[in-house]
Amino acid sequence: MKQYLIRPPSASLEGTSYLDEYNTYSEYNYLRPGIASHIKRRHFEICLRLTLKYFHKVNVIDFGCADGYFIPSLARYFNNVVAVDISPNFIRIAHGIVDKTDIHNVDLICNEGLTIDEIATKLSGEQYHILFLLEVLEHIGDEPDSMYESKIDLLKQVSTLIDEDGIIVISVPKMVGITFLFQRVGLTIFRMNRERISLKDLIKASIFNDTSNIEKEWDGGHVGFNYKKLEKCIRNEFDILQKRNDLFQIIYVIGKRKVIH
Repeated sequence: MKQYLIRPPSASLEGTSYLDEYNTYSEYNYLRPGIASHIKRRHFEICLRLTLKYFHKVNVIDFGCADGYFIPSLARYFNNVVAVDISPNFIRIAHGIVDKTDIHNVDLICNEGLTIDEIATKLSGEQYHILFLLEVLEHIGDEPDSMYESKIDLLKQVSTLIDEDGIIVISVPKMVGITFLFQRVGLTIFRMNRERISLKDLIKASIFNDTSNIEKEWDGGHVGFNYKKLEKCIRNEFDILQKRNDLFQIIYVIGKRKVIH
């Protein structure tokens, strides 16, 4: 089977590191050798396959692009790409990837301190049909009690950056269900960074999909996030056009709900 994902060149920023041992976020998550990195980057390939029919036809936005791992793939298959991230250092590293690959159809935006309207003014009047929001939504929100409302608010805001018939491609981690248990075991085996969780709460989340206790401790990370609750909230406001269940992640393609007059 043909693989569409393009491995980007290594790029880093002098004087910075990720989790002390690695140069960048992408190096830790996607570029280092081994099965863990292979599993963690699977969602990129799935997202490309879900948007295959749009290749070489539309402009896209990578919202929350981190340090640019997905940029070379998007630049290969879509007309124009805008990559957005709140971290100035991530954007600097992404610039390094763009320079090394000699890409000319990518614009990079650091949205630190910018509103969605201000981001829109930087899109140069172009129409964008797809917005990729990958491994972002689970981190959105300031308070545990309102985190799902905050996530939907962001979806509503970023939906204004694409045309009326446009789509948003979302990936989030599965932090409930038996795969969550497998994930924790895998992270332990591969000695990868993981958030603390009690055995009792791990069993409740893995066996009973119950995150009621750990949601109270949610601080913008992964533990405490429940994709099933997010999906219910999405269905209240958007149309879910496609859904893919991968081993440790779930991918949605959603569209703006059409108003029936």
